[in-house]
Amino acid sequence: MDKLIKALALNDEVRVYLVNSKEVLDEAIRRHDLWPTASSVLGKTMSVGLMMGAMLKNDEALTIKINGNGPIGNIVVDANGMGEVRGYVHHPHINFVGSSGLADSYAIGEEGFLDVIKDLKMKDFFTSTIAITGDLAKDFTYYFMESDQTPSAVYLGTLMDVNNLPKVNGGMIVQLLPNTAEETIDKLEDILKNITSVSTLFEENSLNDILDKLFGSNCKILEEKEIKFHCGCSKDTFSKALITLGVKDLEDMYHEDEKIETTCHYCNEHYHFDKEEIKKLIEEVKARE
Repeated sequence: MDKLIKALALNDEVRVYLVNSKEVLDEAIRRHDLWPTASSVLGKTMSVGLMMGAMLKNDEALTIKINGNGPIGNIVVDANGMGEVRGYVHHPHINFVGSSGLADSYAIGEEGFLDVIKDLKMKDFFTSTIAITGDLAKDFTYYFMESDQTPSAVYLGTLMDVNNLPKVNGGMIVQLLPNTAEETIDKLEDILKNITSVSTLFEENSLNDILDKLFGSNCKILEEKEIKFHCGCSKDTFSKALITLGVKDLEDMYHEDEKIETTCHYCNEHYHFDKEEIKKLIEEVKARE
């Protein structure tokens, strides 16, 4: 079962988020027919999204958009405070292998921007933008420092099996709380420098074991939450979107097509509208005018 843990460590001066999102990635692969490098890139971004979602209240949400100059195109992930995530990449059939494994940075590109848009249920959304390097862990580490002024360390790991199913997909965010003692910072640096392979750490240990391995008894769990791939799209949602096209476009569709197929980018679900349904949409628009 996929899970997220939120904890405090080192005398409650360090905040830790851990996520195992293997099943989330498995669902994304099934829905989008992702090839291995695309799976790795989207899997890592969804892991970050889930951990950032855990920093929000239940009814709050965020969107991550990464637009590099690499062949994968745009990467888009939505997450919320309830442990739900969805996402897609513009070009799912991407696979590059480098000397150290799947070449995420080549797929993403080393020039472009990372945007985080937060919906905190206020009048306006809050948007932060940073330049990217193509290394997701480093880019999000920089994001937290630049946009949130929170010193952080971000770790992300994905391992793909030979049958293009995820063996590992997970991540960790470690953040210093305000007024952290220097000796705590030194201790944390000693702990983190021993992490040589994030993927191996997650492959060989459960989330609880990772906390114990890194922090021992100087750690307390604040929350454990089940997470899942979830998209709230529906045929009604797409009906409302079609209505916004207006009478002329809908009438053109009615006369030209036997049916309309719409597709959700996030979950690749297909919704069909036959001529009778299109006619009802036209009548609904006319009734509003």
